[in-house]
Amino acid sequence: MDFKQLHTFAVVARERSFTRASALLNYAQSSVSAQIQALEQELGTPLFDRIGRSVQLTEVGQKVLPLVHDLLQMESELRSIAKGGYEPSGTLVVGAPESLIAYRLPPALAVFHQRYPRVHLQFRADSCAEHRAALARGEIDVALLLEQSAPPAGLAFQTLTPERIVLVAHPKIAASNPSASTPSLIESAVLLLVEASKGGASYREVFERQMMQMGIRIQRSMEFASVEAVKQCAIAGLGIALLPEMVVQQELDAGKLTRLPWNDLKIPTYLAWRDGRWMPQAAREWIKCVRTYAYRVCQSLEER
Repeated sequence: MDFKQLHTFAVVARERSFTRASALLNYAQSSVSAQIQALEQELGTPLFDRIGRSVQLTEVGQKVLPLVHDLLQMESELRSIAKGGYEPSGTLVVGAPESLIAYRLPPALAVFHQRYPRVHLQFRADSCAEHRAALARGEIDVALLLEQSAPPAGLAFQTLTPERIVLVAHPKIAASNPSASTPSLIESAVLLLVEASKGGASYREVFERQMMQMGIRIQRSMEFASVEAVKQCAIAGLGIALLPEMVVQQELDAGKLTRLPWNDLKIPTYLAWRDGRWMPQAAREWIKCVRTYAYRVCQSLEER
């Protein structure tokens, strides 16, 4: 067993394809297959199930993958220390909803990049459920989870400032019928939503439960892949948008959008990582930057 084999295993596991892995690694496909076979022989068990042209991790492979990621990160740090003047380097994979990446993390990103220019940050903007699963599989290092429930067993976490979720619309929508209540506006207008798979699932579920309890029916809705698309459609007067307040704060202040009276939601934010897993120095420093520079500026949210 050597680190070359482990690295090849990690790439094949990520790509779910020997062909794509060989192209990325610049190896002949036969070389990739030989390395995986040698690793499986040494461990005495298959790591992949071959299904046509694609591959899937076996149960053992799923357990091995997080440990391999740890070993590869340790190797990177060992090499850096051996060269002297150690500073964090390598790739740090972070999962977070698009809204947090775009509107909450930039201050932390600026500081982190200035301090640790050798660390390559890679972001994944998937659903919180996928981020939790990716943490468990060892595919990402740290995740920001915007959801009602605390992370499950197996994940360590720190609680950050909750995000306020609001209903907003172009001012003309409320002005066109000033006597209409928010529930009646919801039933008559188009509701603009972020796709559940793109990070909007957590607060959508809470909002939809609210409406069911109040007997409010959604007549028409549109789903979009990004918070920016939802916001721009709301600004254009297409309908009522359900979005985190941070996404629309500037537009509210400028009068481009208006907030509709509603029992606004507060959804907790968690900074999570795999419990008991070795954590590289880059991940530890990233967590510090997030807590200090991304959330220090929004403590007043809890007091509003």
